[in-house]
Amino acid sequence: MANNNRFRTAASVVAAEQADTTILLDLRSGRYYTLNPVSGLIWSVLSAGASIDHVITRVREEFNAPAERVANDVEDLVGSLLSRELIHRAD
Repeated sequence: MANNNRFRTAASVVAAEQADTTILLDLRSGRYYTLNPVSGLIWSVLSAGASIDHVITRVREEFNAPAERVANDVEDLVGSLLSRELIHRAD
């Protein structure tokens, strides 16, 4: 089943890449988050406005990982980012 959901980053979030790590700073709360290479790619593709399906495809291509595992990882990270209000559903 296709998942065309899209998200936008919260205005209060600043992202920076350092080597193979992505660092997020939520200016509203002052909290930092460190993302590993897989999560960093997910963040990058999501923040560019891509659909969940496109994010999954990119991660599978980049890391040669099984579809089910990637889909679960994407779902988990999106849930975590939503609960921390680092992303919002695009309308």
